[in-house]
Amino acid sequence: MRSFICPLSFRALDTFSRPFACCFYSEISMPSSTLVKECAEVKTTGGVAYDVILSEPKTETVLKRPVSPPKKSEKSLTDIASKLAAAEERRKSMESQLLQRLAEERALAQEKASRVMKDNNNFQEVTKKQLDEKMQVFEENRNARFQALQKRLKEKEIHGREVRNHKRSISQENAENGN
Repeated sequence: MRSFICPLSFRALDTFSRPFACCFYSEISMPSSTLVKECAEVKTTGGVAYDVILSEPKTETVLKRPVSPPKKSEKSLTDIASKLAAAEERRKSMESQLLQRLAEERALAQEKASRVMKDNNNFQEVTKKQLDEKMQVFEENRNARFQALQKRLKEKEIHGREVRNHKRSISQENAENGN
């Protein structure tokens, strides 16, 4: 019989320095050729306990590898030529797909650039139109303020003349009355 420690049932506590107290059980044979294995429990007074399983050595089963298909030893020249032609055709197909994709991307980029230019031109036109309208309104307001200022100046000038004339007339009346 061969004995080993089952790692699933290993319980270790704090020390290994105490002597072991062993208790072993034997194997029981069942009629269906199945062995029931009894566990031998090994205890120490220091708090370490092991479950030792006593059983026959197991034979390891070798995994069978899948059989690889036999290699073809001879290839004809026509097979090689056809494979080379197919590879060349695939390469040309992939190259044409790549060129087509690049052309589509280039077309999209040009379309996007033209859209940006169009939007930029529209923005410039709208901005110029708004600026022209603002300048026109500013010019009209400036002219209106200037004309209003000129009108007030004329009114003040007229009022000043009237006041001077009135003052002259009063001073002449006072001069005539005072004589």
